[in-house]
Amino acid sequence: MRLVRLSRVIPGEELAQSIISSEGNILLNAGVKLNERFIKRLEIMGLNYIYVKDSNLEDIEPEDSKFVQLKAEAIKSISNVFSKVQSSNNFKVKETINVVEDMVDYLTCNREITSIHLTELKTYDNYTFMHCLNSAVIGLYFGLEKGFTKNMLVDLGIGTILHDIGKMRIPHNILNKDGKLTDEEFQEMKRHPEYGYEILQKVDRISERAKSIVLQHHERIDGTGYPYAVKGDKISAYAKIACISDVYDALISDRVYRKGFPANEAYEIIMMNSGKLLDEELVKIFQKNFSMYPLGIEVMLNNGLKGFVIGHNKGFPDRPIVRLVTNGSGEKISPVEVDLLKYLNISITDIIA
Repeated sequence: MRLVRLSRVIPGEELAQSIISSEGNILLNAGVKLNERFIKRLEIMGLNYIYVKDSNLEDIEPEDSKFVQLKAEAIKSISNVFSKVQSSNNFKVKETINVVEDMVDYLTCNREITSIHLTELKTYDNYTFMHCLNSAVIGLYFGLEKGFTKNMLVDLGIGTILHDIGKMRIPHNILNKDGKLTDEEFQEMKRHPEYGYEILQKVDRISERAKSIVLQHHERIDGTGYPYAVKGDKISAYAKIACISDVYDALISDRVYRKGFPANEAYEIIMMNSGKLLDEELVKIFQKNFSMYPLGIEVMLNNGLKGFVIGHNKGFPDRPIVRLVTNGSGEKISPVEVDLLKYLNISITDIIA
């Protein structure tokens, strides 16, 4: 399957990855042929990228159906909890905890999550919920790499999946403003970690480790974060992980006030802030395990040829495996795979989107 910007989708192409709504329902199933009406509907929803089937890229497989279902259940549970918080203080987290435990079990048995698709799933409608989910998935990968126990992973997952719950107390006109916030509005927005912590203080089933994530996910190593401007070891190990997962997913996401950064640019921003805003050891884990280029994305090489990313070389994020399907004149050729780790004179110069 091929990752393509929605504006470049041709009617008649087949959806390869299901689309999930903010209620956790499947809006469009994989296998649906996209007509102009479907494409327009997805455009209105604010969808940026989707995966479509491509005979040249059949070995890039959709996410496992079990994980798609787990994500749908997670979105539903996040939506339910956040809605309850917004309307009253009467909410239950049992369903969310159960979903996180299932995600931990799944990811523990399926460690190859660099192929989990983060870029194409968010719409304006489901941004907050999908952002929380993606932050949790990324965070759990860090926990797995650090050798966390299951209980530690569950705490990490609960904290990251609920890290923005405090935003439900931010006035709607501030939270969804399509322009720059005033100084007064930004000060109110910066209170959402405290609001979230206060909300979860009433929930005995959530550990202090998880609550620390909600309170500290905007703190920074150098003390320039908020709400308390703590730095270094004053930030919990769990919150340090959430800092990176939150920042990375926010960078690659479209917002009402800006387009998301391409994955390679977001990656570079993370690297530039190593040891400054973000924990250096965790950034090294990020560098080793996350690719700059999503599977199925079309890229331009420095020799003028175009190709599709079909694989990653662990520890070498800028040197993926690329499949060429056209020559320099744009004519179709028998697929040729180029491992950029073996051909160091060839490099990616741009993402074609």
